[in-house]
Amino acid sequence: MNLNERSAYNPSRPSSYESPQVKSHTRRPHRKTKTGCLVCKRRKIKCDESRPECSNCIKHSLSCEFAPPKTSILSSSGYLAANGPNDLNLVDLELFHHFCTSTAFTINLDPTMCRLWSNTIPILGLRHDFVMHSILALGALHIAHLNLEKRDIFTGQAMMHHKAGLAKATPALMEFAEENASAMYLFSALTCLYTYATLRQTDESVLGGKPGVAEWIVLSRQSFSIVRMADETLQTGPLGPMFKAGERRSRLRDQVSYDTFSGAKCLRRLSALITENTPDPRTEEAYRTAIEDLLKIFNVVFAMPMEMRESSDVFGWPFRLTDGYLELLQQPTQEALVILAYFSVLPELLGSKWWLEGFGRHLFSKIYPLINDEHLAWIQWPLDQLGWSPDEAKHPRCSYGTPTNAGS
Repeated sequence: MNLNERSAYNPSRPSSYESPQVKSHTRRPHRKTKTGCLVCKRRKIKCDESRPECSNCIKHSLSCEFAPPKTSILSSSGYLAANGPNDLNLVDLELFHHFCTSTAFTINLDPTMCRLWSNTIPILGLRHDFVMHSILALGALHIAHLNLEKRDIFTGQAMMHHKAGLAKATPALMEFAEENASAMYLFSALTCLYTYATLRQTDESVLGGKPGVAEWIVLSRQSFSIVRMADETLQTGPLGPMFKAGERRSRLRDQVSYDTFSGAKCLRRLSALITENTPDPRTEEAYRTAIEDLLKIFNVVFAMPMEMRESSDVFGWPFRLTDGYLELLQQPTQEALVILAYFSVLPELLGSKWWLEGFGRHLFSKIYPLINDEHLAWIQWPLDQLGWSPDEAKHPRCSYGTPTNAGS
């Protein structure tokens, strides 16, 4: 056979342009899982996800460990989204259920308001993730209050949701839009409740933070600012019943007899003393306005039996504080501190509000060390009302006329 014959085309042999038929060694397809144990993930082998220990770990005598469940988040539509096709965060569901069935009925005594807190407000939470976080935070705090054995666990859950809510709500507050006014106001109100409930855990009850004033005061005024910006939208929105109830309380306040409680004379005398010793008209007006509003609230609270008193009656005062008074509290002046000491009595007159338990006494305990000897006599009435009598309270009274000289 010559070379030409040897190189002749043979159709039975593969040409150089054809791929040789090589046997494939592809891996068998398998369903990937993201919920296997951490050991199998590190070893890059398939986990059968048996709990508490998977088969691979048992076989190789390894310590099997699963990742903790992820915190539930809300989808772009505003509704709770699971982490996987079969996942539910049972802790969050417990917090949500507790809020709807228990916490919601501790915030306000009015039946209409109870329905709003237990029905309408949870629906708003399902539509706005930052509202949902604030709902879960308050529900967790309530459980922590009721269950001492699990207090640390649920306090931690509350703090986690509180921080998550703030992180998500801050951009929305910076770009305030009226269509979100109800959600914004509700988040602000829930954050106020959270802050009131955790006041005893901070030393910044009077002064603190960037503005130099306690966070609970800043947040209270923020809620009132939202009302001023979007009053009509809020009145006609899903929270309308809340504002109608507020109007009814306002009319009730107008029917109350004034200056019938024991501290009225003390407050009147305090106002007169401040006027006598404050030459600047703007400063004098800031003090006088704060005292006049405080007098109205005291009259309302003392005119009602315990079961009819509402927190909205009391916390209307920090809501409406003027910029002038806050500037004086930032310094702080003795007069501003004395006025705040009188306010500290009011939360203690509301009875069984779990989220205000010890609020007034704690606030007063932080004000007292800031009062100098000259002004100690000015806070005698709130000190007596609270029954707060440390040894330091026995300082000598100043010689000139004081609010307590006017009567008890």
